[in-house]
Amino acid sequence: MFSTQMKRIFTLVALVALGFVLSCQSSLREIATPEPTGANVAVSGKPFLALNRGYGVYMKHCSQCHEHRLPNTITLPAWHEQIELMSDLAGLSKMDKKTLQTYLGEFSDR
Repeated sequence: MFSTQMKRIFTLVALVALGFVLSCQSSLREIATPEPTGANVAVSGKPFLALNRGYGVYMKHCSQCHEHRLPNTITLPAWHEQIELMSDLAGLSKMDKKTLQTYLGEFSDR
């Protein structure tokens, strides 16, 4: 059996490892799912609220089951196809689909 000191060391190592994993996961999420900014509004001409709502739909519905990925890793037509395939399963309303397409259109590799 482990001694009390060994248990403490094991617990400390496990907590440090967990901290590293969580910090990496947080960093990946920030990189993979860019939040809309004023610069995006200026370039796209789309309202900030539409871009931000689309980001929210992406985070709430898509990223719950799928890995976070940069929207620009998939072309806009491919995103449209994926949205159509998954929208019913994800429970997206027509408004959700539209704002998600607006968000992905700003960040995708057209």
